[in-house]
Amino acid sequence: MNQLVFFSPSGALIDEALLDRASLQLQSLGFATAEMPETRLRVQRFAGDETTRCSSIEHAFKTQTPALLMATRGGYGLSRLLPTLNFPELARCLNEHGHLLSGHSDITSLQLALLNAGAKPATLLHGPMACFDFGPQEGVDAQTKEHFLRAVQHGQVDVQWHAPCAGLQSATEKLHVSGPVWGGNLTLLCSLIGTPWLPTVPGGILVLEDVNEPAYKIERMLLQLLHAGVLAQQQAIVLGNFCEPKPGNHDNGYTLHSAAQFVHQQLGRAPVILEFPFGHCTPKACWFQGGQGQLSIEAGQAARLTQILR
Repeated sequence: MNQLVFFSPSGALIDEALLDRASLQLQSLGFATAEMPETRLRVQRFAGDETTRCSSIEHAFKTQTPALLMATRGGYGLSRLLPTLNFPELARCLNEHGHLLSGHSDITSLQLALLNAGAKPATLLHGPMACFDFGPQEGVDAQTKEHFLRAVQHGQVDVQWHAPCAGLQSATEKLHVSGPVWGGNLTLLCSLIGTPWLPTVPGGILVLEDVNEPAYKIERMLLQLLHAGVLAQQQAIVLGNFCEPKPGNHDNGYTLHSAAQFVHQQLGRAPVILEFPFGHCTPKACWFQGGQGQLSIEAGQAARLTQILR
């Protein structure tokens, strides 16, 4: 797959030079890049009005030859489009044309709605976007590029990291689970509770990230997922990068690790694993939305998440 199509389903571009550099960077990796005509539009904070952005998504998905469909950026905007988009038809286009949709953040709601509508996991890469990951002047991060190319070219994910964990009794205890890997942005996932677009994923490995949220707000959203019955269905909860503000004096030692420990105590079964290298961060791993994966933690908290989709 060497055809790459940029589209902007959410927020307007903040700096068009980022997309210009991203296009050159991806061309240097062997991709032939193109843009949907609406990619650089702006209406208020959005990349075009709702009708325009819906049409851009539909036209991108109808590209006749297999293509990597990469969101330029996230931001906010897809929540406005969910009632209008024909997700069964969009999922059919992804499956039949062999496209691969890449993005994260606000793209979470688009991917989860597509997964719920029958899109194959091999078409949904929860990973880089153009401007943030490929647009910096210094170029794409080496590890981000390695994860991205392994997934796009080989359909494989292999992420290793040091993982503090709430739920293992000692540093020598091991964990090995298999199940569908899914999730994304925590705020977006919570926003889909009670809607027709949230898939049910029993036995899953739920990966979550967010940006600039203090630990107590992260805990509150995790508890919302717990109270809605989502967490009870999972084999493991994996927390990525949250870019959370530093704890203040009022927190008195309360951190994201404290929140993870409390959520695990309420859940009582699935471990909560931290510091997965994914989110609004660099370097950035990636994974296939809904694809079968294996998660292991060895003695010393050495963690590994793998997927092989083709």
